[in-house]
Amino acid sequence: MSAAASPQAIVLHFQDVVRVAGETIAGTIDLNLRLAQEERIEKLRIKYRGAISTRITTQNGQQRITHRQTVPLIHSGEIFWEIGSAFPDTGTDIISFPFHFTLPPDLPPSFHCDGHSRGGTISYAIEVVGDRPGLFRSNRRLRRVFVVVPPAFENQMLVVEQLRHGWEGGWRDIKQNEQLRKGIWGEYSRAFVTLTIPDITSLPIGVPIPFNLQIMTETKTLDRTDSPEDKHGKPIFPASPEWAKVEINLRRQTQVRVRNRMRTVEDEYDLKGIRSPAHANKQPVDALVDEPEWVLKEGDDKNRGFWRRRVTFNSTLAFPFAPSSTNAEILQWFYKLHITVPFSGLTNDLKLELAVHLGPSALLPPPPIGVAGSSSGGMNYADVVPTGRPPPMYDLPPDYWTGEHHDWDEKN
Repeated sequence: MSAAASPQAIVLHFQDVVRVAGETIAGTIDLNLRLAQEERIEKLRIKYRGAISTRITTQNGQQRITHRQTVPLIHSGEIFWEIGSAFPDTGTDIISFPFHFTLPPDLPPSFHCDGHSRGGTISYAIEVVGDRPGLFRSNRRLRRVFVVVPPAFENQMLVVEQLRHGWEGGWRDIKQNEQLRKGIWGEYSRAFVTLTIPDITSLPIGVPIPFNLQIMTETKTLDRTDSPEDKHGKPIFPASPEWAKVEINLRRQTQVRVRNRMRTVEDEYDLKGIRSPAHANKQPVDALVDEPEWVLKEGDDKNRGFWRRRVTFNSTLAFPFAPSSTNAEILQWFYKLHITVPFSGLTNDLKLELAVHLGPSALLPPPPIGVAGSSSGGMNYADVVPTGRPPPMYDLPPDYWTGEHHDWDEKN
């Protein structure tokens, strides 16, 4: 049986959920006055921080220089306690200080990218500081990094609800086709790919997006007596690929700027391996395989033709990534959906690419209980997870949460 955690002079209560720009965040700080006196803490305060930070490293001969730029987004704070300003109730050493802070409504989403000699971060945090004046004494700090996304507009939420309850709106097709040849000689076969997705301008993050991927193949010219399978019982070239071999990736290109310098960071994410909030496991896939169809070749006087095969995959994709950038100044990023359908032979992969815009999927929450504009009640907001929260972000690595590359003021 593990030993109970030793009491701390300062304890922060703050929900670990994704926040929405314009939201009023709230929590509680507990100060153990007895321990604070033992640790010589003389002041308790909180800092609210947010910033866009970029870096580009250049090299001139043997000299490497890292150039940095920071755009402050939030820089605020308040003092809760100083020696002699407040005391705990009889029978306890704890003084509790509730806090709340309204995030600016136009904040860009949390973001992180890291490439060779370049990178950028959009980050947000609250930090509770216990000041310990004097030489050789470091302040006590509790930092909580959190994620911010923009709020969705009413028309965006209508799309979100329609997607969650079964899309009945319009669809659009994205098509690609290629000539394929198993070797370097001989007649070409053909492959056609059609991706069908909801006809919407922006894909809401974290919401399952239904799609239909149809792959149709046509063999080279054959005699009518030729079977669609070879002597080993395998489909003749080009055989329709299995779902497991189809690649569906989201590619992100980020432009990192430091004043007059600009660099690019490329990232790629496997969408088939991402779980959406609606599914505990990977997205289920329905596959429909049609029987081979003999098609007579037009104008062929020998009654020849080709075998046509068709396989259709139906599933959903989730995009739990930072919404496309609009107001991030020195950081801009763009997304492309990239699908690769492999066929045997050299350079026979059929590739389909589509620029996509990711949008928010959650409304601005109401003010916390006890804050002006909220509903009345005696519950502590810090103990209640609000409903209708945005999904966790998939593309934020450990560096984001540890505060690495974040340009925050560490001196105060």
